[in-house]
Amino acid sequence: MNRGKVYIILVNYGTPDDTLECLDSLTKSRYTNFRVLIVDIQNINDSVNKINNRILNNGNLKCDLIQEKNNNGFAFANNIAINRVLANNDGEFIWLLNSDTVILDNTLEKLVDCYRENSKTGKIGFVGSKILDYENRKIIQNVGGTFNKWNGYSILTGMGEEDRGQYDKSIPKADYIVGASMFFHISLVSHIGLMPEEYFLYYEDIDWSFAAKNAGFKNMVCPQSVVYHKQGVSTGSKLISKSTFNINKKFLYSGYLMFYKKYFKHFLPVARFILLKQWAGRVRHGNYKEANEILKVLFNK
Repeated sequence: MNRGKVYIILVNYGTPDDTLECLDSLTKSRYTNFRVLIVDIQNINDSVNKINNRILNNGNLKCDLIQEKNNNGFAFANNIAINRVLANNDGEFIWLLNSDTVILDNTLEKLVDCYRENSKTGKIGFVGSKILDYENRKIIQNVGGTFNKWNGYSILTGMGEEDRGQYDKSIPKADYIVGASMFFHISLVSHIGLMPEEYFLYYEDIDWSFAAKNAGFKNMVCPQSVVYHKQGVSTGSKLISKSTFNINKKFLYSGYLMFYKKYFKHFLPVARFILLKQWAGRVRHGNYKEANEILKVLFNK
């Protein structure tokens, strides 16, 4: 095994220009012992040609493109690349990074350092970055998240706050690490398995984080590792119709219920109550199509 080698996994779904910008930022990384695996879904917007051309024209870019004809969800796409990494058996870490992000020259270096330092005193699961908004780079999107089974709410720590360094001196508590930046040692997969594919979209990162937590690993955020994120681009939100958007929202609600059934079965009434509140809110605002999707989830239709 090549000690310290990081495999960086990007999933591209019809947004090649954003993926190329992400690649450009990766090439500036001070931590250079890495290889990028890009999983392209369905070759939308001439993605394959655009990405291949960039790889061919940049001899210093250590990158492989994996083509997938079917869209079977975010976890499925990531697992294709993770299985490739496991088969190669020459890396130490994996970094799942959204393709609609850019990084600083020390972002990856800080993740590796953070893992190494904290693994001296405990079992580390997933390490996340401080996620800042791509457009307004002083606004925090999250520094990890917490989940309260008693009231049914997940909270993205720091969301919407101006970054004044308030999370830099101490590691924020994190029940889960957001999928935009999930860094982990390859050996973690042998303990908790691959990213759960029963979620097509949404909640797969929360589920995987809880699997690590339940297996005795600590999930943590490295605030010195900064990632700038274009919210919603990597999920293909700019490509889909309003009807498909509502179906994707159904994945959000069904994932929420599935997560509760898996980890907090005795608290299912809480989850159903929250979904009913969501339904009432959509009806009150005249969003009947999304309200209907919530009903389908609640009554398993």
